[in-house]
Amino acid sequence: QVLAAGGAPEQLAVPAAEALGEQAAESLQEDPWRLLAVPGVRPEQADGFARALLGPEAGPGDERRARALTGWLLERAALEGHTVLEAPALSAALARHAVPDPDEALQSAIAEGTVLVFQEAVEPAPGAAAPQGEDEEVPVRLLLGLDRYAMAEESLADGLARLISTFTAGDGAWEGAAAAAPTPSAAELVRAAAGA
Repeated sequence: QVLAAGGAPEQLAVPAAEALGEQAAESLQEDPWRLLAVPGVRPEQADGFARALLGPEAGPGDERRARALTGWLLERAALEGHTVLEAPALSAALARHAVPDPDEALQSAIAEGTVLVFQEAVEPAPGAAAPQGEDEEVPVRLLLGLDRYAMAEESLADGLARLISTFTAGDGAWEGAAAAAPTPSAAELVRAAAGA
């Protein structure tokens, strides 16, 4: 009924229930832009759905819209292999979707817990002096991501660290494996793994 009231196709009922849970109808009434959590729904479709449900209240500056778009953009990035995005890139993407104040929208998404913030130290440029003392600030870049991908990536990193610490083959074993590889590219891959 909620989907029909917003002009969305009835076929979205099952995917919406899968994406939003048992309270999907109530969730969509409170925040129509949550429709973006349904696979295949684009921002312009969610905007039309929100306008149909909310009328003139559904503007591009709505906080709910900005939060949903932030999550949608991070989901799209994850499909392309990026578990996090730099804050300026995400802010620019929000601006392309007509969010009036993208930086404020990101701050709101962070405050609401929609995204997690990570800080990564910026490597000094070649030839630049590295920070020497404790008082000198190390430059960082802000990365934003969804918690499920961050936790999965952290779990994977822990697993790889455990794997590396248990593997004790000597250099000779790697060379033997490279020599036994069925193709030159497989041998090159074995050597690359040995070097890392």
